[in-house]
Amino acid sequence: MRIALIWFGLAGSLFALEAWVVDLPVSGTPLLGVGLAVLARARLQTRPLRRRVFGSLEVLRVALPGLLYAAAAVALLFGWREDVGPATGIGFVVGAASAVGVVIGFGLMRSDAPRSGERVRYVCARCGLGSDRAPGREPCGHCGLFTRIEWSDVAAEAAADVPAPFTRLWCPGCAVERSAPRGTSTCAACELALRIEFNDHATGEL
Repeated sequence: MRIALIWFGLAGSLFALEAWVVDLPVSGTPLLGVGLAVLARARLQTRPLRRRVFGSLEVLRVALPGLLYAAAAVALLFGWREDVGPATGIGFVVGAASAVGVVIGFGLMRSDAPRSGERVRYVCARCGLGSDRAPGREPCGHCGLFTRIEWSDVAAEAAADVPAPFTRLWCPGCAVERSAPRGTSTCAACELALRIEFNDHATGEL
């Protein structure tokens, strides 16, 4: 967020200089696009997917900021051409920002992750879509993958030497996002032990 504010500040400075009829080699539009891309990536790193969004969060973390970076590059190229007005570059950035805003606004959970200990925010290991769910064995509401998640009366265990498949969840005790391997793991923030079981699609084992 702070890095995005730096880019916004630089873009605002260039816009102010342009308003004073100062001839600059580059306008503030490309910097505005870069700032929006940085902001979108930061937003995607802190919010999981809502139920009705298709695709995975990892893809969106690349695609949505990439769209804004591309719009910033196009605005920069248009700024160097004398036969194209500055409004064209601004239009690309505004259009890309509007598309990204719609996806983020409607496709991401805005609420804080549960921390009451009764529900957990979990991202499915198969489809990459997230939802809040209760402890126990439940199917994913998007792809049907059955997953068992328990954190009451679960004893901490030593980490296994064999690498296990990982998924993402928000600790039901402190709401801190972390990666969780299949099996038992402990939250580094609150030391809550959690056990998760799901099908390993790489090997077919349970």
